[in-house]
Amino acid sequence: MKDKFFLGLLIFLQLLIFLNIKFIRSYIANKKEESFRILFITTSVILIIGIAVLAVMMNDPDVVAKFQMQRMMVLESGLLFCFLIYIKTRITIRVFKRVKNPDFYDISFFGKKVYKVEVVKKSELAIYILSMPVTLISGAYFLVNVFAG
Repeated sequence: MKDKFFLGLLIFLQLLIFLNIKFIRSYIANKKEESFRILFITTSVILIIGIAVLAVMMNDPDVVAKFQMQRMMVLESGLLFCFLIYIKTRITIRVFKRVKNPDFYDISFFGKKVYKVEVVKKSELAIYILSMPVTLISGAYFLVNVFAG
């Protein structure tokens, strides 16, 4: 029972950390009171879950000894894969929106669209290309372990 509870706490902690990263980004971008409140709540819940994990580990050290890291690594790689796919999708959507915006292209003499350099920002291109190996490795690890057993 404690093994599943410990694993559930760790999974929930990982999900909350990803959500917290999203809320930090949202708060920095918007500076709204609501974003700060949600960020504060997720940070508080992460702290409480961290204390609960610590309490379980101190009360029953055998839980950590029996813990199978393989399951956690599969879940971790799946979360990382989904997070990176989410980032790549967001970048692609932003670029497509800029492609359709007339501010980012000119019409050539022959009537064709000539896109400006600002359609794809350097930071977006760097994130897209540099995160590709991590996306492929984590996705392959996750999918092989989920579907091949």
